[in-house]
Amino acid sequence: MENPDLKSNVSKEELVFNDLMLHGDDFMKIHIYRSAKEWYTRALESNFNNELAKSKLAECNAMLKSESKAIVLIVSILALIAVVIIIAV
Repeated sequence: MENPDLKSNVSKEELVFNDLMLHGDDFMKIHIYRSAKEWYTRALESNFNNELAKSKLAECNAMLKSESKAIVLIVSILALIAVVIIIAV
């Protein structure tokens, strides 16, 4: 027979941790890595030995680093275009 109230078997700390992770997952799905990182960091603070939280946090950091590189590249290209336009005028 199944337990109708599965949450009763989960500690309050686990419920909080799972909720924090779900928030992080939601932000990851829509590619808002800075917010996802904040939620995963909070989850890791509530359960500092959790490998999943550590892994998700590392993934966020990698995505943020990748985003930063892309932004630097785009800004450099735009600056080059602006210089070419100024010289042409």
